[in-house]
Amino acid sequence: MTRNRRSLALLAGLALPLVAGGGPLRAGSATTDRGVYEYVIEGAPGAFATAASAVEAALNHEGWELLAKVEAGPPQNCRFQARVFAVVDRAYAQDLMAVNRKTAPFAVVDRVNVFEDEAGIHVAVVNAESINRTVLMDDAALAPVSHAHLEALRALVAGALPGKPSGREYGEKRSRGYIGKTMGVMAGGPFADKVKDEAVVKGGDLKAVAAKVRQGLERSGAKWGLHVVYELDLPEQETVIFGSTGTPMDSKSFGIVGAGGDDRRGSYQCPGLAHAGAYPLEVVVTREDGCVRVRLVDVMYRMKMYFEDAGKWAFMKNMGMPGSIHDELVAQIQTALALPR
Repeated sequence: MTRNRRSLALLAGLALPLVAGGGPLRAGSATTDRGVYEYVIEGAPGAFATAASAVEAALNHEGWELLAKVEAGPPQNCRFQARVFAVVDRAYAQDLMAVNRKTAPFAVVDRVNVFEDEAGIHVAVVNAESINRTVLMDDAALAPVSHAHLEALRALVAGALPGKPSGREYGEKRSRGYIGKTMGVMAGGPFADKVKDEAVVKGGDLKAVAAKVRQGLERSGAKWGLHVVYELDLPEQETVIFGSTGTPMDSKSFGIVGAGGDDRRGSYQCPGLAHAGAYPLEVVVTREDGCVRVRLVDVMYRMKMYFEDAGKWAFMKNMGMPGSIHDELVAQIQTALALPR
């Protein structure tokens, strides 16, 4: 861990353990059940644009890179907004890549979600402790790194807005990283088994292939509007990660999940904006065994990672959506590389 990250983790430990009145603010890494998302601030007053700008300024900190800011597509007839910031700490990214070079690229980019609803403006992050357990297949050795990183990210944005400090977790609550099959048949198993090579270029040049993939992802998808919003080059790992998102994919997703497992948000107009941190999707280009490989996670599996609290019925009613999203990404990639489809 770098000195910068150690100092941020220490700051997090000093700044965030207590709420007014002396009670614990949030569970530590020893907690078994972990939600996919975690609030940092709840119920801040003021204008959304001002709040989002304040969070963006807080994220521009030494050791961190702001890769993208994305306006999330609200569900139909929703008057509220959400903005997602994709950020990376390269030292942390190297820590994860050292554990599992195949799966880690799908966890190295953090997402900070600033969203509003009837109760005000909130800031939430994707919970690295939860996601890393899935992506790195319950490798307990990385748990301290995941915990320190989450605390460091929280410390960056904790003082950005005047709302209530919070460590409340939401989304699917899991006691381990492994995700089983829904109803015994749908999208379960070890994460590594869900990472697929969608294109393989034998003897290819990584930069040239990545440039072509980017060109393909820049063309907005016809159905889901998928398009590239960030590019992260990890030259030491011979890996390039693209982030892709689009409307109506996001707006439909948020409409489907609704309040998810958070009953207190059930009466809100568009509670699904709390899940906006689920996107962008990752497209990974990496050099391995003399080939350049373009990889995706099975989109149904990824939907379960971030939206499983929508419930089995919601997944059953929308079973065709993840496959259609996956097909749109694959078409963009294979067309750019002039591969047969």
